[in-house]
Amino acid sequence: ICFCGGITEQWCHDIIVDMIGKIDKCNYILAGKGKEEYLNRLKQKSGWGKVKYLGVIPFEKVAEVYQNSMVGIALNVSTQIGKEGSLGNTKLFEYMLAGIPVICSDNRLWKEIITKYKCGIVVDPLNKKEIVTAIQSIFLEPEKAREMGKSGRRAVLKYFNWSVEEKKLCNLYQKLALR
Repeated sequence: ICFCGGITEQWCHDIIVDMIGKIDKCNYILAGKGKEEYLNRLKQKSGWGKVKYLGVIPFEKVAEVYQNSMVGIALNVSTQIGKEGSLGNTKLFEYMLAGIPVICSDNRLWKEIITKYKCGIVVDPLNKKEIVTAIQSIFLEPEKAREMGKSGRRAVLKYFNWSVEEKKLCNLYQKLALR
């Protein structure tokens, strides 16, 4: 399982580290910057022995981490995102582009994408049992996981990219200019 980005409480790393400790043959590749106090709390958890913490890595290395992972995890409990969700964070799309399945929070926007494109599993980010079940299902059904990853990559290449969004933005500007 992997995560590259801000190592903050909103991304539920404490819960993930706890759960990794309970899953056989599962490790958590973690890269990014975090406050020393939060990292020290994570290091005290029993599951930390199954964490491979890379610290801050160059952007080019992020793709390598994703390619060496079976699933990307994005459990976010930010009050700014809430239950509606936000597409402002690219984490979901990074995993999809990398061709790996996603385990993510059950906010409305992310859930719609995951359901429509069949590219991962949506969980309540505070429900430890759901998180463990989702992780185990990825490992127990590797062919299904590969299909999820492929489906996510196809969706990003076809729908969730700057070429597509550029056209939408230009159309919006044209409509506004004609007012």
